[in-house]
Amino acid sequence: MKKFSLLLFSALVAFSISAQEVQNVSHGTVYLKNKGSDNWYIGLGGGTNLYMTKAENDADANFGDRLGWMGQLEIGRWNSPNWGTRLVIDGGHIKHVANVPFGPEQNWLGGHVDVMYDIINAWGSYNPDRVYSLVPYLGIGYMYGLDEDWKKPNPDGDLFKHQNQTLTYNVGLINNFKLSQSISLFLELGWRVMQESFDGTGTTGDYDYDSMFTGTAGIKFGLGGKQDFTPAELMDYNLINDLNSQINRLRAENEQLRQRPESCPECPEVQPTVVSEGVYVPNVVFFRINSSTIDRRQQISVHNTAEYLNANADTKVNIVAYADRQTGTPEYNFALSERRARAVADALINEYGISSDRISIDWKGDTEQPYAENDWNRVAIFFVE
Repeated sequence: MKKFSLLLFSALVAFSISAQEVQNVSHGTVYLKNKGSDNWYIGLGGGTNLYMTKAENDADANFGDRLGWMGQLEIGRWNSPNWGTRLVIDGGHIKHVANVPFGPEQNWLGGHVDVMYDIINAWGSYNPDRVYSLVPYLGIGYMYGLDEDWKKPNPDGDLFKHQNQTLTYNVGLINNFKLSQSISLFLELGWRVMQESFDGTGTTGDYDYDSMFTGTAGIKFGLGGKQDFTPAELMDYNLINDLNSQINRLRAENEQLRQRPESCPECPEVQPTVVSEGVYVPNVVFFRINSSTIDRRQQISVHNTAEYLNANADTKVNIVAYADRQTGTPEYNFALSERRARAVADALINEYGISSDRISIDWKGDTEQPYAENDWNRVAIFFVE
């Protein structure tokens, strides 16, 4: 049994390390790493237990007469949407119906450490607002047997030497029912295996190991901090390459300007040109392939345009959106560019308080390509009217 204990403990450590290593990945989705103080909870519950041996099962007793009571306090943390760990402190009362040396009444105190696995998040998709979750667990623990008066069964012995105690191996299912972001109810069904001598009978015809079924229900509370996980917004590498290309082009233009003469006395005076059409505002919003979502790094363009409009109260802006010609069909790209234009307009209105009367939108699909570089045409451009 000691070898089995060591093996199970090693497996729990391996599971825990694995959960820590992948704590920001769930079902192929990468999540931002939460702080160490996030995703902690505490739970309190109570219920019943049923002691299982061959002698107990063969005894002529009603099922209700075999049920004892128990209570538990737990504290745990979810390291990712899939994996969590917890510490449970529990205790209770066992009703024996077989003739055992400890008598018909026996109490215990103990606890166990478990690794938890959220099946629905792992096999489906993570939803922080999901009401129900099914969580199997696996753990190792300890039980200290007491008599019916909660005293040591061997009063002349030391606290732990020659007393009734055992390691336990715990498995079970937790049914969580979420009431709010920080409060949930739970119904837990468990099974634990312990040494055959825990009821005092030893190996006298019983199973090699005694066991106990448990059923508890209770409530859990979040311990402050975040109780959910935030998906990471991964940058499109094509968009990164586009932006790097723009930076390199601007650097090259700056280098050319730097090499020009500092003065140009023979240059003719250039008369200012009156622009009759819309004036280009040097703000653009680039999009990922097949997306109308504004990336966080592109929000600066929307912000700058809002600042410009706030500083020029009589100015209106026209948002013209496009799609690149090398991906998608013309019909699809036309609808995609419309979604892009509306997304930018909604951001100006809802996030920056710009009046909708000052914003107009247009979309061209892939019928027009404002840039020679294909990838740059996944864009919305601002024009002052």
